Amino acid sequence: MKRLMWVALVAAGTIVPLRAQPAVPAPAPKAVALVMEDQFGRKTDLADLRGNVVLLVFGDRKGTDACRTLGEQLHLCWHPSAKGLPPAKAQAAPVVPLEGLKPGQVAPNVIVVPVACCGKPPPAVRASIVRQIAKGSPDVVVWLDFAESMKGLFGLTAGETNVAVIDPAGRPRMKLNGVIDQPTMDKLVKAVQDVRAEAVR
Repeated sequence: MKRLMWVALVAAGTIVPLRAQPAVPAPAPKAVALVMEDQFGRKTDLADLRGNVVLLVFGDRKGTDACRTLGEQLHLCWHPSAKGLPPAKAQAAPVVPLEGLKPGQVAPNVIVVPVACCGKPPPAVRASIVRQIAKGSPDVVVWLDFAESMKGLFGLTAGETNVAVIDPAGRPRMKLNGVIDQPTMDKLVKAVQDVRAEAVR
C-alpha cells in the first residue's frame, strides 16, 4: 500500500511541472519548392515570384471552367482596372494599394497563377494536352502539373476549384479545396490582405 502511494505521489510530481511548461509555438511553414513548365515549354519556378503574394488556382480537367472563372474574379479583386481589358493588358493592371501605408512603403502585388493538374499521362497524350492548353490560352500563362505536385502539397478536390495562398517569402499560408462560397471568398480576401499588410510591417 505504501509503495502504491509513493508511486502515485511521484507520478503527480512529474505531471505538475509538465503542465506548467509554456506552450511551444508552432514552427513557421517552410517555403515551397515548385518548378514546372508552362504551355509554351518554358520553365516556371515559384521562387521567381518571391516578394509577391501568389494565389495558385488549380484543378483537374473537369474543373477547368470553374478555375478560370475564379482566377478572373481573384485577379479583378486586386486589379479592378483590368476589367474589360484583353488578357495581355489585364495582366499588367496595377494592384490595389493597402490603406494606411507610410510614405515609401509599397504593398506586395497579388499574382494569380492558374495551374492545370494533368495527372501523369504517357508522352504522346502529354504532348496533346500541352497543345490544347496552348491553343485555349494563348495570352495567359498556365503552369502544367504533370507530377501531381499540387495534390501532394495542397490536396485536390476533383472537378472543383482549389486555391493555395503563398506569401512573399514563398511560404504556404492558406489552402482551399472545393467550391468557394461567398463567406469562404471573404475569408480568402481577408487572409491575402493580412499577408500583404504583414509584409510591410
